[in-house]
Amino acid sequence: SKEKGRYFDKRAAPALYEMFEAAKAEGINLYSRSTYRTYNLQKTYYDSHVNKYKKQGMTEEEAKKKTEEYTARPGASEHHTGLAVDITTSEWENAGRGLSISFEETDAGKWLKENSYKFGFILRYTKEKEDLTKVKYEPWHFRYVGVEHATRIYEQGLCLEEYLEQAE
Repeated sequence: SKEKGRYFDKRAAPALYEMFEAAKAEGINLYSRSTYRTYNLQKTYYDSHVNKYKKQGMTEEEAKKKTEEYTARPGASEHHTGLAVDITTSEWENAGRGLSISFEETDAGKWLKENSYKFGFILRYTKEKEDLTKVKYEPWHFRYVGVEHATRIYEQGLCLEEYLEQAE
């Protein structure tokens, strides 16, 4: 699915659209900030963060470690799959807030956390599971896994790593 230059896996795009429409019906204007990313785009994001931290005086190793708290190495991003999406709202974006933990406190952040599973999406990197996901909490990052899997993950309070371990 392509919308204003954004791509999403065609198996999951209808669910994303339905979720956005359901939120809109409740007065929440969701915005897909980032969907599919090519390897080169991820490399650009990654390298720019590393360079920013190096300019602040960090070593290459320190800069990479700091970058990887929120930005995946090229080739390792869920955005490469076309099944991950960073979601905020139009109002949030217009206010220039970007990706911030405080998004969890908004009506949209709460709505997504409580309802995304109904459309097949999981909050991928939860606050309680950082030690298992190895990624800091991102209240804006959602991953499509299908309604059946998302419902189980949500109802059992699992992260994807725990869910996949159970399935083995």
